[in-house]
Amino acid sequence: MFRVTMPSLAITLCSLAMAAPGWTKPPTEITSKFASVQYHKTMDPQRGIVQAVFPFPATWQIHGEHEPIFASGPGGIRLYPAESRQFFWSDDPQWRQTAGQLGKPLMVPLPMHQVLQQIVVPAAQNQGNRLLKSYPVPEISGYWQRFIDGMPNNGVQRQIEALGTEWSRGPGDRTFVAIVQFVSRDRQSASWQLNTQSLSAPEAAFDQAVADFRYAIGNGQINPQWQAMMNKQHIDQRRRNDAFWAEASTRSRAAHQQRMAAIASAGQAARSVGNTYSEILDINHAGYLKRDSMQSEGHSASIRQISGHTMIGNHETGEHYRVEDGHDYYWVNNDGLYIATDNPLFDPRNDQRINAENWTRFVKE
Repeated sequence: MFRVTMPSLAITLCSLAMAAPGWTKPPTEITSKFASVQYHKTMDPQRGIVQAVFPFPATWQIHGEHEPIFASGPGGIRLYPAESRQFFWSDDPQWRQTAGQLGKPLMVPLPMHQVLQQIVVPAAQNQGNRLLKSYPVPEISGYWQRFIDGMPNNGVQRQIEALGTEWSRGPGDRTFVAIVQFVSRDRQSASWQLNTQSLSAPEAAFDQAVADFRYAIGNGQINPQWQAMMNKQHIDQRRRNDAFWAEASTRSRAAHQQRMAAIASAGQAARSVGNTYSEILDINHAGYLKRDSMQSEGHSASIRQISGHTMIGNHETGEHYRVEDGHDYYWVNNDGLYIATDNPLFDPRNDQRINAENWTRFVKE
């Protein structure tokens, strides 16, 4: 068995709930050999409402989404909780810079075959697994397509694709991994999410266990009341996001221009660092960027080390500066002041004494 570990987001294949009249149902029933089912339900913890329902075999024991094993069945069947991760991309470098500062992983949306080969296969091989085959799983993509069809049409292009993969790490051991990719695009950017969920079983029970899992997801039913609430939240969030990104992009460009003007000022290099910065314990060093601090990419790393300096850069704006070495994290404001800290959690944007100065994080090169 293996799981493709992809920490972060929590939309899983097992967001489940109780069936009710009017719920979004699959267009046709998918054949399964088990005679009786159980409906595992999950509440939306923030709203106190059920989300959807999936029929699992009555012979399976459901442990829950927050347990190490989500469900187990006779003969050694094990279904693991889903792993999920989100990525962001924009052709606008200022948008990418802002997203990076917010901690969003940046990656252009990949076709599903590249997702398999570049992300999933390396993770699986590192755990000693060998890919046997891959194939479309229309039952799983169909469930998510029904979810997408119920979302508001606000100019966003949405795409869903699901792939089933089978793996082995030795005789008698088989693992099924469902890979689901959800891509959302608008004119400025693309957000995409990758979900994986693993099921392991002995050879004798493997094929039926996979069929039962695909049946359960394919026959999932979505609570329209819950989706209506989520759609309203989505519309409100979309408006806030549009306003945020427009303002952030404008600020980022203005900050870059202001730094260039500050560094070009003849008197800037002679300015002393204010007492405020020395009073903040998390700041190990503070200084102003000088006109001759800007370095070309060919500047010798050995010379910088001898002189006790290092390079910091902002690859979105193309800025690179030589600053005093010896610290792990660097922030630069619009006036060309930089501060250095060894505390990975320190963020000057959250300190009321200096958060009005539009700080940008620069990476150590």
